[in-house]
Amino acid sequence: MKSVLACVLFVMCGFAAADVSAKGGRLKSHKHDLKLIEAYSQKTVPGRRESPAEISINFIMEWRAKTYPETMFWRGEGGWQTCRMLKAHKMELGAGSKPIVGSGYRVEMADGNNIKKGDTMMVTPMVGGKFPIPKEIPNEARNTLFYKTGGSEWRPFVIDTIIKKRDILAP
Repeated sequence: MKSVLACVLFVMCGFAAADVSAKGGRLKSHKHDLKLIEAYSQKTVPGRRESPAEISINFIMEWRAKTYPETMFWRGEGGWQTCRMLKAHKMELGAGSKPIVGSGYRVEMADGNNIKKGDTMMVTPMVGGKFPIPKEIPNEARNTLFYKTGGSEWRPFVIDTIIKKRDILAP
């Protein structure tokens, strides 16, 4: 029983200390830079059987920092992935209507310096990037967005829950 309790405490402390740097210190948590609105995964099923289904993860966030987001990476179960950052705008729907598929947001291309404090953005990890993991990122970090603002160090933002939305069936 004591070993189970010790394991639970170890795991809980691991989540609290997931921001450990390579120097043995702690990365400063910057929860105030981002506000998570929604985190979801969604599978797109193609109309042709021979085509593989694609699962995407998306984060809808409000950018709250004074400086722009320079770059973002996702450290999830699938490894280290570069992220695409898009400006997102909530779609206004008529009374009683819902979006048929997707997030309910309209997105537009943006690079980091076009995103200002108060903007809503959609952050999507991209498959197939060849970017090495910086030495400052702890190996045990999982389900964490790492980002830099103009000239800053790596900053972590842990995503606790990712909901699964219904599949999109392509024609």
